Amino acid sequence: MEGVDLTYLLDTGPWVNGVTLPAVFPERIRLLLSSSEIKGVSTLSLLETAILRRLGRIGVRSSLTEFFESALASDIQLIELSPAIAAHTNNLPTSFQGDPFDRTIVATAAVLNLTLITSDAQIRDAGACRVDFYPFKPSRRFRS
Repeated sequence: MEGVDLTYLLDTGPWVNGVTLPAVFPERIRLLLSSSEIKGVSTLSLLETAILRRLGRIGVRSSLTEFFESALASDIQLIELSPAIAAHTNNLPTSFQGDPFDRTIVATAAVLNLTLITSDAQIRDAGACRVDFYPFKPSRRFRS
């Protein structure tokens, strides 16, 4: 991340949907995602995406290698798990019961002072980091 000034971190869903279902985003999110501004993605989102694909919960039709090549475009900066981020997962509000991926992504946003783009209301309501929330309810025609 050296030399890159980031403002936004993409939750796994918005990152994947930016490639697979861009039409489901509200206009303001679509504009943000299509801008050339560098956005961060946690390296844990790679693992979460692989697991969700194996479970059939996301519509990635290509191989994961091809998907990652496409999804890790020039405006995406991978953010590695650091000791500070790992430690901060234990400092999240006790009311936030998110899975380890959510906890780590939220901690990443908090530690690096980034705004997390998410459609997860539990993350929004936790108040553990800055959030740019949008509701995600794809119609049947967008589901894979």
